[in-house]
Amino acid sequence: MAQPTRATIRLNNPLSVDQYMSQWRATNSLPLKGLDKIERRYRFYSKYNLERQERVESEWLPSPTFMKEVDGIVGPLTFFFVTDDWCIDSAYSLPLLQWISSRKKDIQLIIGLKNDNLQVLDEYLTDGARSIPKLIIENQAGEIVAVWGPQPEEIRLIRKNLMDNQAEGSVVSGTTIEWYANSGVLEVEKELGQLFSSL
Repeated sequence: MAQPTRATIRLNNPLSVDQYMSQWRATNSLPLKGLDKIERRYRFYSKYNLERQERVESEWLPSPTFMKEVDGIVGPLTFFFVTDDWCIDSAYSLPLLQWISSRKKDIQLIIGLKNDNLQVLDEYLTDGARSIPKLIIENQAGEIVAVWGPQPEEIRLIRKNLMDNQAEGSVVSGTTIEWYANSGVLEVEKELGQLFSSL
């Protein structure tokens, strides 16, 4: 395990899970009239990501190994999760973090939206980019003890290879959707479990 670093996180406009989900659903209930092409596209992403998240919440069952890894976490800890509702990777990782924080009462899950917290992402770039979601775990002493995200290494490398070979955006997106639909959440579970075992 790497030595903790002292870099207390301060999110702008922090949200509880309930606040985030309420805001997400409220956004999707708004009319599309008046939105430009890009805004409509992101609303489309948001709508289908909410369906994906709810599917994970209803269908995913933690493995015995993952439950053991989670139960072995020593708190109190704060899980800062920087994301946004249009992010497909988040739809497959946030439900697991919600489950963890409900199971472990000494873990607090706090959500921050990407555009409100670019200064945080600048400290934890992925390949030079402000990629989301990003999970940053802080202990009671204000030390950062672990960072994870934006997605499992397997799909990160698949996406990187596609983009390095100048694949169309629709191909990258479609490949990502298919990967998560097949077994992606299990890879998220695996990587998070490994992360928690290192704490």
